[in-house]
Amino acid sequence: MNKCAVALSLFLLLATASVCQAQCSEGAIICETFGSGPKGPLPQGVTNFRYVSKACPDDGEYTVLDTVAGSCHGEAWHAVREDHTPNDVRGNMFVVNASYQPSEFYSQKVAGLCPGVVYEFSLWALNLNRILQAGACDDYSLRNPIIAMRIELPDGTLINEVVQPAIARSATPTWTPLSMQFSIPTSGNDIVVKLINKGLGGCGNDLVIDDISFRPIHPVLNIQFPGSSAAEMTVCADTQLKLTVGAAPGYVNPVYLWQQSQDNINWTPAPNGNQATYVINPVRAGRTYYRLRNTQAINAAAVGSAQCSSVSNVLVVNGRPDSPFSLGDDLALCQGLAKVLGKTDAWPAGTTFLWSDQSTNATLKVTTPGTYWLETSLNGCTYRDTVEVNHQNCRLSDIYVPDAFSPNGDAYNDQFLVLHEGLFTTFAFRVYDRWGSVIFFSQQADIGWDGTYRNRPCSADVYAWTVDYSVMDQTNKEEHFVRSGRVLLVR
Repeated sequence: MNKCAVALSLFLLLATASVCQAQCSEGAIICETFGSGPKGPLPQGVTNFRYVSKACPDDGEYTVLDTVAGSCHGEAWHAVREDHTPNDVRGNMFVVNASYQPSEFYSQKVAGLCPGVVYEFSLWALNLNRILQAGACDDYSLRNPIIAMRIELPDGTLINEVVQPAIARSATPTWTPLSMQFSIPTSGNDIVVKLINKGLGGCGNDLVIDDISFRPIHPVLNIQFPGSSAAEMTVCADTQLKLTVGAAPGYVNPVYLWQQSQDNINWTPAPNGNQATYVINPVRAGRTYYRLRNTQAINAAAVGSAQCSSVSNVLVVNGRPDSPFSLGDDLALCQGLAKVLGKTDAWPAGTTFLWSDQSTNATLKVTTPGTYWLETSLNGCTYRDTVEVNHQNCRLSDIYVPDAFSPNGDAYNDQFLVLHEGLFTTFAFRVYDRWGSVIFFSQQADIGWDGTYRNRPCSADVYAWTVDYSVMDQTNKEEHFVRSGRVLLVR
């Protein structure tokens, strides 16, 4: 197994570039394992101890090794044949021989954390000293490591410190877990983590450190199908399904982010998923995974980050396939014509049909305006779509001009008018005598010729006419037309 350090891009704690198999805390965003294979000194500023490349460092010195020889200091140390991770191939450890006086031996700045989130800082430590009889060594006092784990702001302000119990000696090399929890004040995002050996050096107090990890500890968050404890539900596709927060609500007064996935690995935001309840509308055909993240409002911009937010359990929604279709947009039906509704290509096998007129064919021929719907059923799942069919004058350019009129005052056919079902956008109507002179002109379609010229009745005869007009077509485009003909004036 290779070792590695896993870290977010926003901060790095002595990370290595290998594939991570080390035994850090579950969910760790930082996992410092000190790498594998030959290793030199740690980066400057991480420790104020003196680096040595020899196998047995003296007081105030450290080294980084994959094994510790049992021959060190008169065989006072354990022979440690591998690091904390079992079966690790040449995995390294941080080997420290304490100073005579209590001192800080590890320090690292961590930037970009989430305010108000509880974090756990943990590591594994091993007392290198074997169980020995007291001798003439520091007044017969055999000393053990006493580690203080300390969290500070960059300016030195203490956030929290935990002094761990002394790590006892053991008959065989024994790794001991050490950990502490803390939260960052809302005024900052950066901290400094420190390890301080509170014990005295000299006769004992020698140790090995491995697998330093750093992880957020979020409140438990769970989601559920309302009224059900099931983790998986099968419903008809193209229906609605509600998901909601369960008994464990995560953060108090949070912001929310619902997420969905097709493989339970790659997650994307669910549409409009920023409330405690999420309505899937419509359910997709096939298998879809859903989960919820929430965090405090101060971390709203990072609600999708594992570091800053609680993440819920996963619910699985199986959409049973139906027979989805579309009748299309509302449509216009030309008077005297018919249209066929419904698709004419293949439907899924087993699909049944029910139209608004109760017919059960795959298509429906309509000849009149009205509201029409179709329901398809497949595997017990119903899908419906509705369309409005409206009447339309499909010959907008057509006009009607009578071929005769009788202006005799009987209130019937007394005017020579141009008739049209729609509206003109431009209009010019002229009547001519037999010599081609204009004897009537109108730019208003509702004003026709009354059979007079200069307030004197015209004689019964045949008169020529022209009409120059424009109308809007079905695509709202203006079209221009010129029509002409003859009319008989009857007296």
